[in-house]
Amino acid sequence: MFSSLRSAANPGSWIKDEFRKDRSLGYVLNIDKDTNMMLVRFPKISKDTWLVWGNHGHYVVIGS
Repeated sequence: MFSSLRSAANPGSWIKDEFRKDRSLGYVLNIDKDTNMMLVRFPKISKDTWLVWGNHGHYVVIGS
């Protein structure tokens, strides 16, 4: 298995979703390392969504 060179998010980080353009900035609420998923709140669309935690270019960490 390989690891990504991109930085992964931590709880409390702000991320920019690069995959879907309707979800801009999100706030990481929780990370489940067993399933490699993170719960992210997107205020723009008023939804909490589970995303893949391992960063393969689908999000950019803005701030921690």
